[in-house]
Amino acid sequence: MSDYIALTGETVFNKVNTPDNFRGQNRYALTIALDKAGKKLAEKNGLATKDYEGKTQITSKRKADFGQPKVYDVEKNEVDATHLSLFGDKVTMLVKKGKEPYDNYTYLERVRVEEKAEGVSEYDPAEF
Repeated sequence: MSDYIALTGETVFNKVNTPDNFRGQNRYALTIALDKAGKKLAEKNGLATKDYEGKTQITSKRKADFGQPKVYDVEKNEVDATHLSLFGDKVTMLVKKGKEPYDNYTYLERVRVEEKAEGVSEYDPAEF
């Protein structure tokens, strides 16, 4: 049985472009609001989720030491991480379940942008 899980939903918080520094550790992170299928899969696998404003969210992380997670477009072509908008894109993120006792957490492997958010262009770090 594979430890990989494909979770689907909408991007809420994107730290895939630039790693976040949390308590001295650099890591990439992606939080999505799970859609109905994603929520069901997360529950079935006993993953840690949080409810926020009526939506079930999950955050998946990856240590910066392992490199930036790969990002793909809807045609499954590898693209730059800036293709993933800061919020609103419909995505599938491939995650790996942690080993016990962390098996309710997930580690980010890859992200596929299924549908870009309406009116949102690719992320341009120069704008900030």
